Amino acid sequence: MSDGQERSERFRERAVSLTTVRWVLAPRWQWRTRRLRAAHGPTLAYEAAWCLVALADDVDNLPYVRRRTRPAPSVAPGVMVDVWAQLDPVEQQRRRAWLTRHSRTPLHMLGVPEELIELAGLHVTEWALPPDVPSISLIVQQRPRPRRTD
Repeated sequence: MSDGQERSERFRERAVSLTTVRWVLAPRWQWRTRRLRAAHGPTLAYEAAWCLVALADDVDNLPYVRRRTRPAPSVAPGVMVDVWAQLDPVEQQRRRAWLTRHSRTPLHMLGVPEELIELAGLHVTEWALPPDVPSISLIVQQRPRPRRTD
């Protein structure tokens, strides 16, 4: 056996992490996933963030995302809102700074509708807004206005 064939077999035998495979196959998704997690905070799991980025990229990724999600039987899929009063003061300050700069939550900026998140079987926790902030679109719904057909 030649040296090149031995290296090839050793490479195939070596276990490659899922994160590495994702980085090789979809670097843009990986980069956007890391940015979303950094912006959203610790309540967004990596797998959910990756699936949200895939859905934001193209709605046709829904069947793929549904295969990737691991639903928890005790948790219903969809978007839940955390409680502002229960947040750490540092996290409250971080969120206020984000909202001052961007006027929208990271999930709202991503633009994935709540119905699509629920169809995908994802469980996502959205930010609660500070009590003194006027109500912006809290949940990630971006429904188009109905068109008049008359």
